[in-house]
Amino acid sequence: MGIKINYENISSSEEAYQKVKTLITPEYIEKFQVKAEINYDDAQKKVSAKGSGFTLILCFFDKHCDVDLDLSFLLKPLKSKILEKVERQIKKNL
Repeated sequence: MGIKINYENISSSEEAYQKVKTLITPEYIEKFQVKAEINYDDAQKKVSAKGSGFTLILCFFDKHCDVDLDLSFLLKPLKSKILEKVERQIKKNL
């Protein structure tokens, strides 16, 4: 289960997707001391990050972004905290 975040400052899925592509970079992920492979799917307007024990997927639609986070068993207790931080960061920028 993920979360749905409505755009506040952005008017289209393309604009939101391009903004997030500039924000979610390998350098940004390294700040959290995790290694992740980041993939950008321009056709589907989707960003995915996969690392040891987690997969994060952001899908951009006309009025909102869907965020899905899959965590390993050991990280599951942290899911709500991680989603809260992701949601705060996206709302701040979109």
